[in-house]
Amino acid sequence: MEHRFKRRCPLSLDVVVRGRDGLTLHGRTRDISLDGMFIQLAPQAVRTSTVVEIELSRCGCLHGWVVHVGDEGIGVMFRSIGSSEKHLLGQLLSGKSTT
Repeated sequence: MEHRFKRRCPLSLDVVVRGRDGLTLHGRTRDISLDGMFIQLAPQAVRTSTVVEIELSRCGCLHGWVVHVGDEGIGVMFRSIGSSEKHLLGQLLSGKSTT
């Protein structure tokens, strides 16, 4: 059963995930919505509720917290969505170039 409120769109972008504790991981997005994204990562020691910054390759940064950890990666729910983040998400969801 689908628990998400917003439509997810496929998206494949290189990202760097940074945690407050110095954690730095490289991954690739699988899908995105206005509420969050799934990031494919090698199995890592990332915990649920970890606050992260997601640096999207040549696009910008988004902030969120980890709400799901699995063998294929992590699910991140966005937080603190301001006008610039909404603009970035709109471009990503529409498939328009963000560079």
